[in-house]
Amino acid sequence: MSLVVSNPAQTYTVNNQALIYSVYESGSTTGGYRTVIWVYEYDNATVNEIAKVYITPNPSQISYLDLATIVKDRLAVDEAQTSAGTDVIHNETGIAVSTTGTRKYRLDFSYYTTAGGEIAPTISKFIYLVDGAFQVSAGPTPSFADYYATSTTTPYNKVFLTDRFPNAKGGSTFIVDTAIDWKMSDDDEGVVAWIHDSLIIVGVDTKVRIDLYNASGLVGSESLDITALGGNDLADSNTNEKIHYLGVGPKNIVSWASYNPVVNPDWTFYSIKLTAGRNQCSKFLVVTRDCEILRGQRVQLAYTNRLGGWDYLTFDGFNSKSETKTDKPYLKQIGNWGGATLASDYTSFARERVSAQVQSTKNYSLITNRFTDVDFYCLQGALRSNNVMIKFVGGSEFVEDNDKWLPVNIKDSSYEIRDFGNAKIYDVKVKVELAQQIRC
Repeated sequence: MSLVVSNPAQTYTVNNQALIYSVYESGSTTGGYRTVIWVYEYDNATVNEIAKVYITPNPSQISYLDLATIVKDRLAVDEAQTSAGTDVIHNETGIAVSTTGTRKYRLDFSYYTTAGGEIAPTISKFIYLVDGAFQVSAGPTPSFADYYATSTTTPYNKVFLTDRFPNAKGGSTFIVDTAIDWKMSDDDEGVVAWIHDSLIIVGVDTKVRIDLYNASGLVGSESLDITALGGNDLADSNTNEKIHYLGVGPKNIVSWASYNPVVNPDWTFYSIKLTAGRNQCSKFLVVTRDCEILRGQRVQLAYTNRLGGWDYLTFDGFNSKSETKTDKPYLKQIGNWGGATLASDYTSFARERVSAQVQSTKNYSLITNRFTDVDFYCLQGALRSNNVMIKFVGGSEFVEDNDKWLPVNIKDSSYEIRDFGNAKIYDVKVKVELAQQIRC
């Protein structure tokens, strides 16, 4: 008997998509024949068997396995800067490496018959996955190669794991190549993720270059080694740490860039790119200063995106905050019925109706009328995300919540978007609930 295995690409891709392995048996599939597939997950150097599957071949003597049914919930985009850290990823002051966002998997293939029993595996296949999703409309084997930092020739790969897509303008006439445009204010935070590896995808990224501009043009440039910022060597063998998160918000870069919004308060935008020495190997990520007057307190919303990283949306503020309390009341007997006198505890202010199991939830209604079509695409991603956070930026409202990243659940199951014609601007309201118990 002889097995022939057809499988998805063995390099990096997202875990929540059709990851179909087909196993063809050229010999007989009678006599209780079953295809046997073992699935192993690598926790760096430790290997754990997470599934063993027996499949009856179809009439064409082919067995199919969709690996996504096993692994799609086993990864999570990192929310802490380190595996044991208490610092949230969004205020990273350099580069953080992944601990939960990517894994290596091995599939071993063999077969079983009633007469011969289970045969030892003869074929092994590997695949490297990040926590993301491709839709059915993307086809059976969508390419993830645009997110590999493997080329120093134009057109450069996108590389950065963000839902925001490159546009021709790139946020500024100073940027010649297409760029990914993020709009942020001085106090905004955020990270961008990418795959930093030369063992599996032969990546070439070794440096991060930042160029800061004001209205007159270039203020200054700086090129820093990825390892100096806290990243791993390209050839590092730890497959758990291949996703890197760079702090790119205006508040983040103050810690690692010499040219930053604190030193240069008249900044208008800055660009970030990955390089192989002096040679560019990614699209530009352009952070454009957002100084528009808002209707209320600025709110950042972060969500784990479709590609294995974080993305951000900005809201003008909120038009309402509500807090809802629930409890289970009971009647308490008042007075000291077992004592010498009842009246000593039978007062005019004694509490007879008592609340037990008191719980409270906080809800916020975030609003904006400045969303573009790209923001709306990100909003769709936020609705599908299983990890959403918000931060109230500055201001004096709701002091206990200010300038902290808080986990929330989006309460809307659908959105009604008002489209302002050809302006491509959308008026949006989003309701979120704090994903923490309010102690009473």
